[in-house]
Order: sequence, then structure tokens, then C-alpha cells
Amino acid sequence: MLYLLVKLNNTYINSIKVLSKISLIKLIFLTVIFEISVGVLITFLLTSKKMIGPEFDTKFEEFLIVVLFAPLLETLIFQYSIISYILGRRSNAYLFACIFSAALFGLSHFYSPEYILKTFFSGLIFGTLYLVAQNKNNNAFIVVAVTHSLYNFIIFFLRLI
Repeated sequence: MLYLLVKLNNTYINSIKVLSKISLIKLIFLTVIFEISVGVLITFLLTSKKMIGPEFDTKFEEFLIVVLFAPLLETLIFQYSIISYILGRRSNAYLFACIFSAALFGLSHFYSPEYILKTFFSGLIFGTLYLVAQNKNNNAFIVVAVTHSLYNFIIFFLRLI
């Protein structure tokens, strides 16, 4: 079992190295597209209703929180702090760090079971992007926060129409 986990972690690390060869703009674009695809897939597979999420008093409040504030705070907590802490203690535990941060990210979005599952996968996607940007020697925090904000902006805009 331990051998399998080590092999899986090494495969994940190799995937991060391969993804690191893609330009930053393409990575951000692909991440947003993948994130939207996962959300649509989970919505259609698990529920026939709209996925329940946070509610806001005004669209302005929603925009400030969802597009500007939340991506910065969530990136700081779930990618920068958690992943960096784990890798600081176990430098090769990339897969564990990503899964652990994604699990906490999902659990922090406790609006519905479907939303927790969807945001768990979002956490995996953003965690992987964080590790790829870090491997590229880019400012991983800024890359993930901007990508997360862009994704949230697209969803915010789509909910307006």
C-alpha cells in the first residue's frame, strides 16, 4: 500500500513538472476551463437543481466577496499556508498536501453536500495550479488568486444573465 502511495505521489510530481512547461497564460486559461467543466459535470451528475451556494443581499456585495475578497483569502489559507506548511515538513508530499488542502477547502464550503464535493475538486485544481506555478518559479499565490478570481467572475457574470 505504501509503495502504491509513493508511486502515485511520484506520478503527481512528474505531472506537475510536465504542466510547468506550459505558458502561464495557457495554464490560467486551461485551469478556468477545467474548473467550469468540473462544476458543470458535478451539477449534472449529482443534482437536477442549481447547486446551492452562498447567498448575498446585493450583487455588489456578492461581487466584492466572491470575485475580490474570497479568492485572496482562500488562496492564502488553503494553497499558500496549508500546502507550504506541509511541504515545509515533508518536502516530497505533494499529493498529500494538495489533497489535504482540497479537503479543507471543500469542507469550508458547507452550503450543501454537492457544493462541498464540487469545491473539493476545485481545491485539487487550484492546489495543483499552485504547485505548478511554484515549480515554474512564479508567484504561485498571485497566479492562483487571479485564476480563482477570474473563475468566480465568470460564474458571477453567468448568474447575472
